[in-house]
Amino acid sequence: MDQKEFYIILHKYRQGTATPEEIAFLEAYYDLFEVEENVLDKMDEVAKAQLKNIIKVGLSEQIAAEERKSSSKVIWIKRWAAAAVALLLIGVASYLFTQQNTGPTNKQEEQVTKLDIPPGGNKAVLTLADGSSIILNDKENGLITQDAGAEIVKTKDGQIVYRSKQAAQNAALNMISTPRGGQYKLTLSDGTKVWLNASSSIKFPTVFTGTERKVEITGEAYFEVAKNKNMPFKVSSAHQMIEVLGTHFNINTYDDESADKTTLIEGSVKIYKLNQQGKEENISTILKPGQQAILTSQAKNFKVSDADEEAAVAWKNGYFKFNRDNIQTIMRQVSRWYNVDVEYRGKISEDLFVGKINRSENVSEVLRILQLSKINTTIKGDKIIITN
Repeated sequence: MDQKEFYIILHKYRQGTATPEEIAFLEAYYDLFEVEENVLDKMDEVAKAQLKNIIKVGLSEQIAAEERKSSSKVIWIKRWAAAAVALLLIGVASYLFTQQNTGPTNKQEEQVTKLDIPPGGNKAVLTLADGSSIILNDKENGLITQDAGAEIVKTKDGQIVYRSKQAAQNAALNMISTPRGGQYKLTLSDGTKVWLNASSSIKFPTVFTGTERKVEITGEAYFEVAKNKNMPFKVSSAHQMIEVLGTHFNINTYDDESADKTTLIEGSVKIYKLNQQGKEENISTILKPGQQAILTSQAKNFKVSDADEEAAVAWKNGYFKFNRDNIQTIMRQVSRWYNVDVEYRGKISEDLFVGKINRSENVSEVLRILQLSKINTTIKGDKIIITN
């Protein structure tokens, strides 16, 4: 089969006129990038790398994970994956047909390549006990200040470390908050490490005293809690409270998400549901490593399931991972990390997306995933317009 015939089948699939035999052929082409490199001859290197990243890495990992979970889903997942591969390749085939016949005509795509938005970075504001604020990304490395028994130091790798100098009789609360387009890492006075995602905050005492270590968060944070069996560590958010002794976990509690998600990586946690007054209800659950607890505002209890640990902490490790996510879920992450607003015009796509991309890329590389699935994106200033 030559390239022209291959493109014709892809075009028919896009139009919904492909025969069952042709669809089966596309399913068999799952390993396209390894066995038919000539199909990619007319693509530029950026497009090749992006497609390989989305299809070869992202989809194959998803299929393998689903096959391990349940043999009853293998056929469905494989068919879905092959269809997704075909869908993404259709974008390439359509582009090549257009190039061969009429030359570049997609003005929206041209505009996206000309206008770009850089990724976020280490940005945060420290609010001290007296209410004064310090913009951390403007500060030089070294001692920043002292507050209520603790030295606050900025290390050479850009994180904030609290060092207890003396026992504080009255705990003073500090807060570190990140804007859209920001993230930050800090180490609390007990040695607990915290990573804050964009549009997030953590309120904590400069020095932990008493019988417990308690912090409050908004947005999303990853914790590596220092072990201390005599002082449980508690993380409170708007709808729940997590109690641990020493463990690694991620909590996503953004207001614009449909649910709070707590993902346990190591150790054990107990999660309590809070009422509107912030008091513990008689509803709780215990997580084991590899599990995720989901709590919606309407739910009477937690929903516990196996977690996609990699996806849950991808942001902390420097990349996005989309695991059958819809466009709105993806664009909420994009909005927070790239500090942009998102506007939808027309019917919102119901497509699901799988793939990985580095968070250090400009926003155009993330939008390319959508463009390959025939979703138009336009950047206007600090706004991304999505049309389908």
